[in-house]
Parts: sequence; structure tokens; C-alpha cells
Amino acid sequence: MTYAIIGRILFSWFSFGTGGRPVHKFAMILNDITDPVMNLAKKIPHNVGMLDLSPMIALIGIDLVVKIVIFCLSKIA
Repeated sequence: MTYAIIGRILFSWFSFGTGGRPVHKFAMILNDITDPVMNLAKKIPHNVGMLDLSPMIALIGIDLVVKIVIFCLSKIA
């Protein structure tokens, strides 16, 4: 998921069609994969001027979830 979000960020810099939807098929697939996580991150106030920080919020959230799961699994074993 982390790499998909990074790919989405890179594609957002280069290729957009009409209405903000990407033109490239791979970018459309990345958007479909990452939309559930990104929509959660967009609910948190995240704009700094024109800069959208929701991908960074999503990456931090994914990292926290992974660390919590690893911590819980290490306590079980």
C-alpha cells in the first residue's frame, strides 16, 4: 500500500485528464487501490496553502498500524 500511495503521488504530478481523473491506466488502478486509505486521510484537516498533505497522513497511519500489529504479535509469541 505504501508503494501504491507513492506511485499515486508521482502520477499525480505528471498526468491528469479532464476533471482531475488520470489518463494513464496504471494511474487509474493506483487510484482505485489507494482511494479507501486516502479518503480516510482526507477527513483530517490536511492542507497547507496549496499543498495537500493527505498522502503523508495516510503513510504515517499505515506505519502506525503496522507497528501496532507487530507489537501485538510480539506480545502473543
